[in-house]
Amino acid sequence: MKIETQRLILRDYRPEDLEIYYTLKAEPTVWEDLGGAAVHQKGEAAKLLGDTIASQISSDTGYRALCLKDGTFIGEAGILQVNKNDNRCRLGYRLLPAYWGNGYATEIVTALAQLAFRVLKMERVEALTLAENRAACAVLEKAGFTKEGELRHYRRLVSDYQNVCFYGKLRTDA
Repeated sequence: MKIETQRLILRDYRPEDLEIYYTLKAEPTVWEDLGGAAVHQKGEAAKLLGDTIASQISSDTGYRALCLKDGTFIGEAGILQVNKNDNRCRLGYRLLPAYWGNGYATEIVTALAQLAFRVLKMERVEALTLAENRAACAVLEKAGFTKEGELRHYRRLVSDYQNVCFYGKLRTDA
């Protein structure tokens, strides 16, 4: 899968992306806001990248490399799950901190939603974010998503539970 916007390219990962992939996966700031854990060894990242590449060969779902038009890697994004029975999907994104606050997240979320509606013929696109991540909530709202609720204690981080905001966008909202 490849998507081009005014400033960005979303493309499949390649084996030679290991260094940049590791940079994203090892960045603790990225994972604090996403409710995950950073990887600590390049071998761990290599395994994850191999799994990602294998999965993208057989499916249009999953994270892809997100780059500026000049090829600079800035993160990853993608359609993560598709429910064909209900014509809905869930999308996600992760950016390196150096690229936060430039509108890139809003740009790729908007492009992914358009792809879901126009190409995949989805009726609904969904996204989840930690309730305390106000920047991610703002990205989704700028991209035309509506906050539909807050799921209490939805995500567990170590021994602490976090609330998650549930966002949706309908084809008629686009």
